Amino acid sequence: MALVVALAGLAALAPSASALPGSGRVLVVGDSLEELTSPYLQRFLPGVPITVNAVGGSNSYQILALFQESYEPSDSVIVFDAGTNDDPEYPQILAENLSKVAATIGGRCMVVPTIHGFTVNGVDNTGKNRVVAEFAASRPGTQTPDWAGFVHTHPQLMQADGLHPIEAGAEARARLVATGIERCLAGAENTPVASGANAGAIPPGEEGQNGEGEGQLSPSHEAFEPAAEAGPVGPEPGSQPVAEPVHFQLVDRVAVRRAAVIAEAGRGLVAAMVAALFP
Repeated sequence: MALVVALAGLAALAPSASALPGSGRVLVVGDSLEELTSPYLQRFLPGVPITVNAVGGSNSYQILALFQESYEPSDSVIVFDAGTNDDPEYPQILAENLSKVAATIGGRCMVVPTIHGFTVNGVDNTGKNRVVAEFAASRPGTQTPDWAGFVHTHPQLMQADGLHPIEAGAEARARLVATGIERCLAGAENTPVASGANAGAIPPGEEGQNGEGEGQLSPSHEAFEPAAEAGPVGPEPGSQPVAEPVHFQLVDRVAVRRAAVIAEAGRGLVAAMVAALFP
């Protein structure tokens, strides 16, 4: 009886999906990292309706445009997977685009992964990850899966370019993002990440590639080890690069809307031509 009462109390405290704005649907927008990640999301989130609009090479301005053409008020969680292709010298670009998304969605929960990217002109991703941390701190409940920290502790799961994960890394990244989505849907608080260098803090119980301890920041200039080589019995499962990431087409509801706009414009053009020919 005591157990039943305790469970009932927990259930009363736990936020329900019906209390969330929207219908429980998840919108995911991003770049090539999200193209590699998204195919695994449904496996970790069975039964959760997910819309994906991801285009490789997109910067955060372009990902904002993907969000704007895809977002509907029925969406409850927004995964804004952006910043990797932004110039690290101008972190204010990411800050501006995050604020535009937040202004549009109101109290809906956001998932914003930390950023692992290239160093440009000696500038790493310190500024962009500081933007992510400060944005999350300004919006309670915003989830920040620590992709940057994961990369620094699992370099063997990266392709030779040091930027994109191999298959096993993409699956692990999807698990990080899916956990953030789950926490959003449950109304959980965010676990803050470090706002410093090109990584989040080293997770508890793990060590950085260069010996960094728990809570420390890992620098952004590691020499990445190549993916596992093929052995006598073939390559380790999941160790091969994803050669051709799936390029997601716009989801049906976005594609239908766009087709309707084009069709309406076409009908207007035809009407104008007829009116000009037969006044």
